[in-house]
Amino acid sequence: MIGKEISHYKILEKIGEGGMGVVYKAQDTKLDRLVALKFLPQSLAADTVERERFIHEAKAASALNHPNITTIYEIGEHDSQLFIAMELVEGETLKQTAARNSLRLEKVIDIGVQICDALSSAHEKGIIHRDIKADNIALTPKGLVKIMDFGLAKLKGATKLTRTGSTVGTAAYMSPEQAQGAEVDHRTDIFSFGVVFYELITGKLPFTGEHQAAIIYSICNEEPEPLARFRSGVPESLQRVADKVLAKAADERYQHLADLSADLKRIRRELSSGVKEAPKSDKKSVAVLYFENLSSDPESDFFAAGITEDIITDLSKIESIRVASRNAVLPFKGKPVDIPVLGRKLNLDAVLEGSIRKAGNRLRITAQLIDVKEGFHLWAERYDREVQEIFDLQEEIAKNIASALKVKLSPKEEEKIAQKYKGDLRAYEYYLKGRNYYYKYTKSDMLAAIQMFKKALEIDPNYALAYAGLADSYYQFIDKGFETDKSFLVRAEEAAQKSLSIDSECAEAYKALGTIYFRLGKLNSAKRLLNRALEINPSYHPARGNLSLVYRELGDFEQAEKELLFVYERDPSFPFTSFLLALHYLSTNEYTQTEKYAGKVLELGESTFYLAMGNYLLGMAYLYRNQPQKALEYMKKSEGFESNPSTILGVAMAHTVLGDESKARELVGEVLKKHPTHEWTVMSLIFCYALLREKEKVYEWLRKGMAEDNLEWIALDTSPLLKEFQNEPEFQRILQEHKNKAINSE
Repeated sequence: MIGKEISHYKILEKIGEGGMGVVYKAQDTKLDRLVALKFLPQSLAADTVERERFIHEAKAASALNHPNITTIYEIGEHDSQLFIAMELVEGETLKQTAARNSLRLEKVIDIGVQICDALSSAHEKGIIHRDIKADNIALTPKGLVKIMDFGLAKLKGATKLTRTGSTVGTAAYMSPEQAQGAEVDHRTDIFSFGVVFYELITGKLPFTGEHQAAIIYSICNEEPEPLARFRSGVPESLQRVADKVLAKAADERYQHLADLSADLKRIRRELSSGVKEAPKSDKKSVAVLYFENLSSDPESDFFAAGITEDIITDLSKIESIRVASRNAVLPFKGKPVDIPVLGRKLNLDAVLEGSIRKAGNRLRITAQLIDVKEGFHLWAERYDREVQEIFDLQEEIAKNIASALKVKLSPKEEEKIAQKYKGDLRAYEYYLKGRNYYYKYTKSDMLAAIQMFKKALEIDPNYALAYAGLADSYYQFIDKGFETDKSFLVRAEEAAQKSLSIDSECAEAYKALGTIYFRLGKLNSAKRLLNRALEINPSYHPARGNLSLVYRELGDFEQAEKELLFVYERDPSFPFTSFLLALHYLSTNEYTQTEKYAGKVLELGESTFYLAMGNYLLGMAYLYRNQPQKALEYMKKSEGFESNPSTILGVAMAHTVLGDESKARELVGEVLKKHPTHEWTVMSLIFCYALLREKEKVYEWLRKGMAEDNLEWIALDTSPLLKEFQNEPEFQRILQEHKNKAINSE
């Protein structure tokens, strides 16, 4: 073939060969450019099915117009041989790049983002590549990724090109469903991308074997080694991406490449800025599983859970230990746990597990610290003590864990661990029950929490943590919309101040008071108090999450996002953080990110509050995207939406965009009748009236919101629902007045 002229192409040299064709470098004599010509192998030229597949490749790839996908110029035929003329890509394949294992992580992530964007473009057109591998992706000298060979691409409806039960593609890069010959969708490309990405980071394939059957077994049954096993300095966030993209079940992977791309961009930005999402490499990481309650009394469940959480709190005070939070281990409570799998999932060095048996005044605790990577015991102990000794025992266990991990405690850390409640055991048990009710975030549970904290204080009036819990509970009645009576905030502030009068180092009390001042519009005071809570306990994530809200209200969106991502990377299982991230990205009109984190809220949140808010935020994201039918569906999924003014008005907004203004006005009237003073009503009414084109009503409620201090200037400034108003002088005057008031508040 070398030297031959085919059509207006002169063959110069052979540059590649694969199962679907031979590729030559050629000169386009018409346009005076170098091209790649791909020919169907002669042995297959007479096969009608293979000819059709070859043509299909050209049609699939030519339908794509993306800088990271090789451009198809034309399809032709010469002496009964089909060929494709395509862009000639200079550079090397990612297989060659990975073999050197010399790329910086930032560059690997940049390559990953480019691949995501290219495949996302193909998926949007219904095209699945089905043969993503390092040999099929080139990297140009300028760092541009080019995906090649859509020979195995599958257009929706083009099922005739794949035999039932057959497998196509390259074994080591196949998804489990593809390797098993099952029907595949776009998520098979996401898995194959994960294999390439793993290979670029480590220089090794995640699934190996001596023959194809062994490789397929590994893909379907074995977990890949952690990235850190082969490369140092890999952030925990990147390991989580790798775990998710290589999930065996398609439903557990990223469902859309846009979400994967967004995560990679975020990690790349943090790596390049020097702000690492992952913890320092010299920290030991440990998870404390909930101790099993072996007592016959179910009430002891509170006791066992409380001890577990207090050990977690003690360990979080040690700078050299990264401890998985309560929320990270809560899903494993009462369930059998595969320690190595948990270790990989949470990037752990060790796991503490144990049991508690309480009988009368006696307590037996067994505990064992297990090395995740090697599987052996680092430390194990059994304690037979009086129940009253539980406070000293928690401290002793925390210190033993530190010793087993070869972590030397500083005098300050010793002092912090010793600073804990050591008073009346009955008060402690009521406090544990109150904390358990509090985390459920329902009105009835919050009432129960208040009763438990009060009982604890009846027994011990100097119990600072119980006062802090009481302050938080009163605050939630306002924050969650259970009450509009502002006296709850007064009671909350009194309880928080009482807590601090007893213990000036109570981080929980500073956090409670900070959230109260935030609600009262004292933003700079709130920032000071929440930062003080974090000075005392840098691992106290609820304080950091609330601090992000303060920064957001002060207009510092970058710092707000940074605080939230700091928490999320260390504790992705905390639904409050995902809720705040979804809210943040809705405010900045990043709807893919909004959907991602609102989805996490629904996945993680057990309380009706989180289920309601996850659906509400998804509804608003779809409304902002002008997809009212989807918005309506999610708004109606919100728990108790019929009694929540925000979700009722969300439904009204969706009906307005769908053209049913009479239904919208009916719902607005219902809210005005039942919830006229609810603080969640004002902004939603402004949105509704804007969509209904009732300008006077919009300004009427803007002025009411100003008078009652119930406006959210961020939503006024960024919401696309107010686009027609945002350039009007009066609107801007109200916006700036409210914004200045918020930013300059004490």
